[in-house]
Amino acid sequence: MTAKLNKQKKFLLNVLSCSILFSMQNGYAMQAMNDRDMRAVDGQDGIIADVSYGSVGFDQLYWDDKTGSSATANTQDSLRASLTGVKITTANANQSNVTVKMNAGSLANGSKTGLDLDVAANLGTVQADKFTLCKTSDSISTCTNAASFGKLSIQNTANTPITMHMTTADGLFSKTGFSSLDLGIKGLDIGLSQKQDSSTYNALVMNDFNFNFGAKGYMYVDPTEGLVLRTNPVAGSGATDIGYVDFKRDVNGKSGLNLEFMLQPNVASNGTMISANSAKGVIRAGANGRMINGVLQLRGTQDTASTILGVTNGNSIAGDTGLAFRLNGEFTSDRDNLSGVEATSLELGGAGNQTYGLRFANITPLLTRKNIIGTETTSGVALNSDHAGLSMDGIYFNLVNANQITLPTNTALTSTYLGNSVDANKLVNTNDYIQTLSTNNTPYTVLAIRGMNFSALSRRGQFIYTDANGVVSPVSTTTKWGLGLPIYNLNANFAFSPRLSNGSASGDYLVAYNNGVIQKTAISGSERIGFSGSISTQGVSSDGSKSTSIILIDGGANANDNNNPTDYYVGLRNIDMLLNGTGSMGFENGRINVSMPKLLMAMSAQLAAGYLPGAKYKTCPSSSGCYASSDSFTKNYDVLAAIKLRLAGQANFSIIPLSLTASDYNSDGTPKEDKNALNFIGLLELDKTQNNSIQLVDPIDGSTMGLDNIVGTVAFDNKIVVNSNNVGFNLGFNFNPNKTAAEVFRVKNIDFYPSVNGTVGSAQRLGELAITGGRLTSEMKITPRDGVF
Repeated sequence: MTAKLNKQKKFLLNVLSCSILFSMQNGYAMQAMNDRDMRAVDGQDGIIADVSYGSVGFDQLYWDDKTGSSATANTQDSLRASLTGVKITTANANQSNVTVKMNAGSLANGSKTGLDLDVAANLGTVQADKFTLCKTSDSISTCTNAASFGKLSIQNTANTPITMHMTTADGLFSKTGFSSLDLGIKGLDIGLSQKQDSSTYNALVMNDFNFNFGAKGYMYVDPTEGLVLRTNPVAGSGATDIGYVDFKRDVNGKSGLNLEFMLQPNVASNGTMISANSAKGVIRAGANGRMINGVLQLRGTQDTASTILGVTNGNSIAGDTGLAFRLNGEFTSDRDNLSGVEATSLELGGAGNQTYGLRFANITPLLTRKNIIGTETTSGVALNSDHAGLSMDGIYFNLVNANQITLPTNTALTSTYLGNSVDANKLVNTNDYIQTLSTNNTPYTVLAIRGMNFSALSRRGQFIYTDANGVVSPVSTTTKWGLGLPIYNLNANFAFSPRLSNGSASGDYLVAYNNGVIQKTAISGSERIGFSGSISTQGVSSDGSKSTSIILIDGGANANDNNNPTDYYVGLRNIDMLLNGTGSMGFENGRINVSMPKLLMAMSAQLAAGYLPGAKYKTCPSSSGCYASSDSFTKNYDVLAAIKLRLAGQANFSIIPLSLTASDYNSDGTPKEDKNALNFIGLLELDKTQNNSIQLVDPIDGSTMGLDNIVGTVAFDNKIVVNSNNVGFNLGFNFNPNKTAAEVFRVKNIDFYPSVNGTVGSAQRLGELAITGGRLTSEMKITPRDGVF
């Protein structure tokens, strides 16, 4: 109790200090006053505070976090993430940089007092010379001279203020007071510049960042939950008002949440002059419209159970401090019949201007109907009224210096075998869920995600275009096809540390074409981001209501179901997956260059086609029911084949941003067919000790055909193309690109695993396959249509 009171006192003192600081600025009432007037003021007209500056500088801004010591039991190390050489410069010295307007008032019955707070900030340009990680016990010079992630820049090129307007009904924090919050962050350019050599900087730029929304709900502080913002009232609080969150498009039609990544080569002024005009597009993602039943929670962590990242020398790696987030929300769709408000939509496509993309709307859950067992023959069974949504119950942010961290094990994947269980050759084992960060306790910043579910299928797709002025608009009518990317029980660790590339000794390479062949070249001395990433998904829940899948959906009208969507699907479903890679990433030569000396890709999935769970058949069979059962994803009725895959080795690849010349555009400024593409080139070198395999399994009796013990080197040049009315996948593979005996692509064992009375037996070797060289190319386009082809 004493500790809580001390913390509360510190919080109140901090609030008081901030209040005094604001009052020391140019504060004045909203009307001119003399001394006599001042004596009579009761605050009814509110307060305005203006802050103006030409520039503001900080030697260092930092965050300290505790982590379990790798060297000493029952000990915590203190780590520091710091920005050094921070400078804020105004875009216009004649305007106020920050304006705060504050009013207080009572409800109509005078029972409670609320707050009306309006803030507008013109930040100008924020720059930091270095972004480093170190131990707090290190000397200042050690931290200052530590390797850097790069130079950080935040610019408001449009010179539009960041705005926040908040009104509360019962003080500042209340579980019963219904509040509103409007936040307007629009048009920010955020860049990370990395030094390639003594005179060259390249930057990853988040262009036109938007976080623009209006929300209503409840905001309170709880001793266990921390700071909570929620749209719906707390159970038992007596409050009844229901809120929402509306992400709002900007004047150019870009999403309220807009994430647009670009690459800028040769950044001027030692890496500080970020400019989207000279940057090249990589990818844009966005979210827009109304969301409901939302919760955002922020709290501190004390990992006494050592369950977040594991244990080092008996100590919790996450340690006694850290940050934890919780984010839940549901999407609205056509079924909500919203008036004057846009339902939730998601966007994905090219970044920058004169690019195509896709908009996905009418987002619903996986199940068309609930509680259908499949024998029903009646008409008019109600559709699933649940909303699609996103739930992230555990997001953790920590600084660590352990050599290894762990990811929760997916037992569905560790109990899956390559071939059969007799030979005890598991697809993955528990050691594959351990990530090696370093061998010398290097500080890392770690983002951990636990138990994420994304229950969403889009039943309406549309092509969109961003013109030369940055205006986003549809280029096709809304159609009845859709895309499903539901995710079930995703767990992930992403660890990052700044360092310099060190050539082959650290596995740092660049890949590029050399005389028509993709080859790798060691790189040393450039700034890079050391990383270790691991992602795991679970295939399907026990009741079939949640799944990890990649499926295309046909939502054409079903005359046998009151013209509700037919809900055909085809694709990969029930994907149990583990991706685990360690290496580095840099922006040399204006590309995203990734080097992974250690890479593992493991997957068990089903290739399937049929009706979504709970959908009604177009034609009812005479001998059974008219519906697909609600748990159909737990059954094999729709499965064409099961797929098992394990590939391990090292990979080096580059993501090449969109770079078009004048001849690549049509006369109206739109890109020509197949020019709007995201390009990946690289090399995959398989580890011959890892039993790399690709297997196809019969869904009925389990008989298996396996391409086992795959070795060799494969170069790849792949493109994802988005045109005005279709999506293309252009794949190119070059086997044994260097034409050496050691890199010949070989399938050492082509095996058949027969099934006898439902039991899969040992491998029967059919032979082997060797490809000494050559190219394999493939091009596929998907053109959605509502009518006949």
